[in-house]
Amino acid sequence: MKLWQAKLLNQATRARMAGRRLPEEARANLAVLDGLNGRASALAQRFVVVDLETTGLDHTKDRVVSVGAFRVVEGRIRLGEVFSELANPGRGIPVESIKVHGITPDNIRDARPAWEVFRNFLNYLGRDIVVAHYARFDMFFLNRVMRAQYGMRLQNLVMDTVLMCRAALIEPDPYGQKKGAKRCSLDALAARYGLEVPERHTALGDAMATALILQRLLPELSEAGWKTLGDLVQVAGVQ
Repeated sequence: MKLWQAKLLNQATRARMAGRRLPEEARANLAVLDGLNGRASALAQRFVVVDLETTGLDHTKDRVVSVGAFRVVEGRIRLGEVFSELANPGRGIPVESIKVHGITPDNIRDARPAWEVFRNFLNYLGRDIVVAHYARFDMFFLNRVMRAQYGMRLQNLVMDTVLMCRAALIEPDPYGQKKGAKRCSLDALAARYGLEVPERHTALGDAMATALILQRLLPELSEAGWKTLGDLVQVAGVQ
C-alpha cells in the first residue's frame, strides 16, 4: 500500500459518510490522515502499539476480551500513556483460550462491552499510527466494531511489525517458500533483540513486547533504505 492510496480510500469514506450524524469520535477519525507528509521521517512518527486477546481465533464467532496499547513517540515508549481494559464478549470463553491468556468469565463479568471499550480506545488513539504484530487479525476485530457502531472502518494508518521484519531482516523470497516466516514471530524477534516478555499472551504484555520490537525495527528499516513515512507505509502498511 502507498500513502496516496490510503488517503484516496479515506476521501472515498468521507464522501460516503457525508451528511450522516456521527458521534464526535467518529467525525474526528475521518480526518486522521489530514496533513500527513510522506516525506517526513519514519522515526519521528507517533504510533499506538495495540494487542487484543479474544475468545478464540475464529473471526466469524469469536469476540474481544482484552485491549492493551502503548504510545510510542519519536521512538520512545510513553509509559504514562497506557490503554488497558477488559471487554465483555457477550459469550463464553473456551477453556482452551483461558489457558492461553488467563482471562476467565469471572474476570469479565462486570467489564464493559467491546463497543464501549473501543469508543474510549478511539479517543486514546487520536491521529496516531496503529501498529500490531500480525495486524490483520487485530484489525478485523477492531473494524467489525467500527463498522457496527459507525458504518466505517478505522481510518488511521495501520502498520504490521511482521511486514517490517520481513523487509528489514529477511532475505527476498521470490518463490514464496516462506523460509524466514518463523524468524518474524513475536517470540523469535524478542529473542533476537534480547527482550524479556514476562506477560506473554496478555494484551498489555504483548503490546509492550511489540512496542519494544518496533523501537528496534525502525532504525533497521532506516538503515535498509526505508527512511520516510511513505516508505514505511509502502513496506508495512495494511488495509
